[in-house]
Amino acid sequence: MVTILDIAKAAGVSHGTVSNVLNGKGNVSSKKMELVLKVAEELGYNLNNNAKLLRSGKSQTIIMILPTISLGEYAAFYESALREAATRDYQIKLYCTYDNPIKELEIIKEIIRERPSGIITVSSLDDANEYYNHLSINKSDIVFLNRHTKNALEFISFDFKQAGMDIAEYINQLNVNTIGVFTDEDKHSNEHDFISTFLKQVNNKNVVISHSNMAHEYENAFDLMQSTSFDWIITTNVSKAVMLIKAYHYGSTKPLPKLIALAPFKNSYSNEIFYYFQDYGYVGENVVKKIILNINLKEKSHSKKYQNIGFLEKVVNYRKYDKQINMLTIESPATKALKKIIPHFEKNTNIRVNLDIKKTNDIFDIIKDVEKWEIYDIIRLDVVGLSWYGQKIFKYLQGLDTNLDRVIDNLPYFLKDYYANINDVTYALPFDISIQMLFYRKDIFENEIVKRKYFEKTKSELKIPTNFDTYNEILKFFNESDFDLLKGVHGASMITGNDNTIATEYLLRYYSLKGSLLNDSEIKLDKDIAKNAMKLLYENYRNSKVVDTNWWGEEVKNFVDGKSAMVIGFMNHLSVVSQSNIKDSIGIANVPGDTPLLGGGILGVTKKTNNVNESIEFLKWINSNEISEQITLLGGNTASYFLSNSSVVNTMYPWLNKAKKTIMNGKRENTFEDGQSIDIKQAEEIIGKHVLKMLEEEQPDFDRYVDLINEELITQF
Repeated sequence: MVTILDIAKAAGVSHGTVSNVLNGKGNVSSKKMELVLKVAEELGYNLNNNAKLLRSGKSQTIIMILPTISLGEYAAFYESALREAATRDYQIKLYCTYDNPIKELEIIKEIIRERPSGIITVSSLDDANEYYNHLSINKSDIVFLNRHTKNALEFISFDFKQAGMDIAEYINQLNVNTIGVFTDEDKHSNEHDFISTFLKQVNNKNVVISHSNMAHEYENAFDLMQSTSFDWIITTNVSKAVMLIKAYHYGSTKPLPKLIALAPFKNSYSNEIFYYFQDYGYVGENVVKKIILNINLKEKSHSKKYQNIGFLEKVVNYRKYDKQINMLTIESPATKALKKIIPHFEKNTNIRVNLDIKKTNDIFDIIKDVEKWEIYDIIRLDVVGLSWYGQKIFKYLQGLDTNLDRVIDNLPYFLKDYYANINDVTYALPFDISIQMLFYRKDIFENEIVKRKYFEKTKSELKIPTNFDTYNEILKFFNESDFDLLKGVHGASMITGNDNTIATEYLLRYYSLKGSLLNDSEIKLDKDIAKNAMKLLYENYRNSKVVDTNWWGEEVKNFVDGKSAMVIGFMNHLSVVSQSNIKDSIGIANVPGDTPLLGGGILGVTKKTNNVNESIEFLKWINSNEISEQITLLGGNTASYFLSNSSVVNTMYPWLNKAKKTIMNGKRENTFEDGQSIDIKQAEEIIGKHVLKMLEEEQPDFDRYVDLINEELITQF
């Protein structure tokens, strides 16, 4: 095993220097840091685990003991826990018992010497004291999942009683005579809770129950299938449902009954199985997070009952039509996602959807002319246009359909205010919700050598910027750095090809300084704040990679390609980041100043449409849980999934959780306090036009440009 003394000798430095570098302490020059880290890597020294084990007496390891990861629920739990642990510099060590108590006891003896930070177990043992008596780890750091083993102190589980109740309620609505239930052994608390509640709630049905452990699951599936004829069979995991499908395929001439299975929440579809979802990924992430964050607390508890997601959709009865609707929209990640799944809507409703895809400015030109927009049934409009154009072109939505009313009622107030309502009247539904966020390269910001060089240059610590002065200082550091690690890497890119896009860059800085655009009954910039915001943007421009393009795609591409360390952009344009090679190296933060601009779009039904019912059917379809999930997984988003806690979605787009909290700080001024709307797009074009001219000058007169903007705003408004 490599020691600190070995590294010191090989690097030709003192023991204390090596210790300081490996533990992130002391005043060591960047040159010596590079040398020590290079030698440590060459010698095979495990920096994180070795150094932290010496400091804390615990390894950065969490032990996970599961029956198997061949079951979808345990695979989802493990994978999410693994990702969460990795983001916090921990590792997960997995053991599988295959529900064999003897194997589990052997594992407990094996991990005695591990000194883990925590243990998570789905135990096949009868008594938790088998853990407590053998292991020196704190009892509160041993967490039992789903099965409430006798004497277990810490226990987390889904609500299996509620699952039994929900499925019984669903079955009670159907014309069903004979029901099969295929579960694990009844000695496990989760199985017992599910079955006992289901039997109490189901209405006088003929119910046949089969309990099976893992070892005999397949043969018991055949036995259950051959025992009688079933209308429905309910299983407590997907594996058992699959075993039944095979049993009916190979061992029966009877048709396969309808199946309900408790399932991990993921992007699943099956003709044979109706899923009742539980989000194991979300629980895996949260349990690991709590173990790590509470590691040094003397009094703590991890016990919790997690709510089920349940059925995504009850059986949907689509109305059948034979019509075509025309939808006007922009080219965007959400539109690309929509194009892929529109066939689902068309085959279920017989409504053909013609997507007319235009550029944003072209759409605004169209909606200014009634003869041009009256040919459309649905229009996707940028959120900046809702308050000014919404009442002119869209129908009032509330009261047109009870299910649509339910969608509207479920929207939280902060989304209704910006993405649905005009003076408390609903004219649209959110589609492609977006806010500005800061994405950064964790591998660069957390690199010890980069941090040291930044300190040597600025005499301050390299941190994620919370204001634009610090942001610009970081840009300047990257712009002037000449060492190998940062060659070809800019602090950020900046796009300058469009009045509207540069206006959003400027207003982000203006709002960060607590500026306001709508003051009393007039629209104008606060002169001092506006001037300071211009200075911030001008310095940003001088230290960024300037990209002369009209939209954010090229700026995002530079970030994904590793050519910039940060990008500030609207999150709906950043979905490509989730498919990039640097996905795991990306950090997410609020924008400097914590007042992002709101972006994205809305969908409304036009006043001139002759296809009101068909358009409403489309809006209900696109906002259903099933379709919202597909749109989000394909790169777009709707209100339903923007607000969800789905581990599947959050794994792909980890910034969504932060966005849900940050959006309430978002701003896009479009209405005075008295309810009078303004054309905010026109106002932003005026601001952007002058800001672009300002950026082109070597020594701009900031006072003059603020005056020019205010003079034109007063003239136009």
